[in-house]
Amino acid sequence: DLMRLAETLFSSKKHTEKTLGLVIYTGVTTGLRIGDILSMKTENLDPFEGGCRIKLIQGKYKVPFDKLISYRLDDMIGEYLGSKLITNKPDTHIFVNPDTHKPYTIHWVNKRFSILKDAHQWLKDKTFSSHTLRKTYAMTIYKYYGNDVMKARDALGHKSITTTQKYLNLDRKQKELIHANVVKDIFNAVV
Repeated sequence: DLMRLAETLFSSKKHTEKTLGLVIYTGVTTGLRIGDILSMKTENLDPFEGGCRIKLIQGKYKVPFDKLISYRLDDMIGEYLGSKLITNKPDTHIFVNPDTHKPYTIHWVNKRFSILKDAHQWLKDKTFSSHTLRKTYAMTIYKYYGNDVMKARDALGHKSITTTQKYLNLDRKQKELIHANVVKDIFNAVV
């Protein structure tokens, strides 16, 4: 649902909606924190034949982020930036308000998310914030790898599996199953 919303917003002629669509799509497909998304610069994009990578140092723990992005996200960024990639200024922020020429802020995104929540019935009963994007990424990884919380933890860069479990909002039964799988797969293999 978030991907469809992102695509709908991105197809808008309004710069703010297009920006919000790209922010949502970037968050859901990369797992980056909103602050890292908004502080991205053109120099963080590493295009190569057949794709593109995002390379940056994440703000919260100062850990490197170097991941391949989807073809669709690559296309969206290219369309969004237009001729910005040709500029001689490699440190150009990607998400810039054209009226103020300043980067968009987390406050701006959260305010728009509140408006989206009011406008879309399916979001009304959900906790929906900029952090939802990272949690959605985590759940996607978790489900894709057959409910493997270790894969989700690695994808998010968490040190603690407990933090990842909180992201995934796992109930007690799911946590017990994770523990049983870890015991079975890891601790029994050690013996």
